Amino acid sequence: MQPEGESRLAVADNGWIYVMAHYKNGTDTQVKIFRSVDGGATYQQLKHWYPEGGYQYADFDIVVTGKNASDIRVWSVELLVKDSDSKVVIFRRDADMANSARIYDETLPNVELYDVAMASNYRAPSPTGVGGNPFALGIAVCGYNKAASPKHSFLDYIFSLDGGATFTKSRVYTQNGTRQIKDVDISIGSTTNDMSHNTWPLMGIVFAKDDYSSVGFISNFVDNDPGFAWSSPITLAASGDLSRPRIQMMLDHDSENTIGGESCHNFMIVYGTQNTIKYAYPKKSFGYLSEPSVDDLTVTTLVSNARYPALSYDKVGNHYLFTYATEEDGVRKLKYQWAQYDNLHKPDTWSTKYVYASEDDDNYYFTQPLVDIDPSKLKACWIWFIEYQGGCDLWADREWAVPSSIEDIVMQEGSMKLFPNPAQEYAVISLPTAANCKAVVYDMQGRVVAEASFSGNEYRLNVQHLAKGTYMLKVVSDTERFVEKLIVE
Repeated sequence: MQPEGESRLAVADNGWIYVMAHYKNGTDTQVKIFRSVDGGATYQQLKHWYPEGGYQYADFDIVVTGKNASDIRVWSVELLVKDSDSKVVIFRRDADMANSARIYDETLPNVELYDVAMASNYRAPSPTGVGGNPFALGIAVCGYNKAASPKHSFLDYIFSLDGGATFTKSRVYTQNGTRQIKDVDISIGSTTNDMSHNTWPLMGIVFAKDDYSSVGFISNFVDNDPGFAWSSPITLAASGDLSRPRIQMMLDHDSENTIGGESCHNFMIVYGTQNTIKYAYPKKSFGYLSEPSVDDLTVTTLVSNARYPALSYDKVGNHYLFTYATEEDGVRKLKYQWAQYDNLHKPDTWSTKYVYASEDDDNYYFTQPLVDIDPSKLKACWIWFIEYQGGCDLWADREWAVPSSIEDIVMQEGSMKLFPNPAQEYAVISLPTAANCKAVVYDMQGRVVAEASFSGNEYRLNVQHLAKGTYMLKVVSDTERFVEKLIVE
């Protein structure tokens, strides 16, 4: 069975990058949490979990709040499933993933849970002090109730208005049948005080519905005000091969909720359908005083020949950030672009499409790229999976000074050894098994400075011609790939 991977990316205000990797291989499921404190140059594994009590991990998500090592908190939500029941559990931990506190624990008999997503408005508190003291957390959970009559899929919304001290749960949508609601994403955005609405932040949830034939979109204020509840989600049509939809609500105050300079709610939805990425944004008519419909959204093509869209937001620059996988002339690529919030209706004003990873080997495929912003450096950072026959690896990169950036760290427990390191004349590459391999050395601007091919499980790499400094060494075989930092003295 081909292993699968899912990931999450969260960056603290001080630039510390947290990465969650959820690996699935049949009934074997596990979760790892990594952290980089040096801007993505290196990562340390903080946690490695296997579920207990006969459960499997169905899904997992993380959110990070805080400004420094003393007040950073890592919030995690996990879905645990087995034949008889499922669990939703929320934890709060410190910056080192220690001092764990279980702050929500619910067992659901005769329920199978599928997907979960978690969001916060930590970086965009309300200017009126409502909905932002200290911050809100929102969680979307979907699953299937196999004991109900009729049996149905459901979407639950779990939220906290007091910084994770207490939580409330609401069921916001049901649909008859199994797996009719899946692949959820959630975002918490701005307040709307001068739009004469509730002063809590807005939340939006998107998901695959109708057995992957369409995208559902449902929204309310973060306190799930019954006065603004929708009778059913807005349905965005898809035409097959639907990939996970994503949503990003605007992360700023209501006075800047405009599109094209006109007062308007501001958010962006992306989803893939038949190898085309669509995006949706609100028209001026979209609002919460009357229930909106699909006619209150503009839906159009974002990019063709592309899959796996992802979204984030840079609150400092007021930019939507998006990334996706594509293929051009037989080369697989990951691309990144940003859009100023007021120009969602003018794609011709958006940034140049920036290639941050490429691969021309037919054995490797990019999946599930994610993007976030490092607020300490105002630079983008990414994670993504590379899948190959019999395995998958989670990779990471951050924005370099030149657009030839490379995959600079592989998120797997290192089984390649490199010694001596630091090196002066040579470094020995030692692999766990013999293979036909290619070794490539990159400088910190992403330029190739040395290459070598070898067979076996050990190779003596000459570094005498390299200037003193730090490099990244990538070794690729038919079935595995490794990355290590190489220091030349």
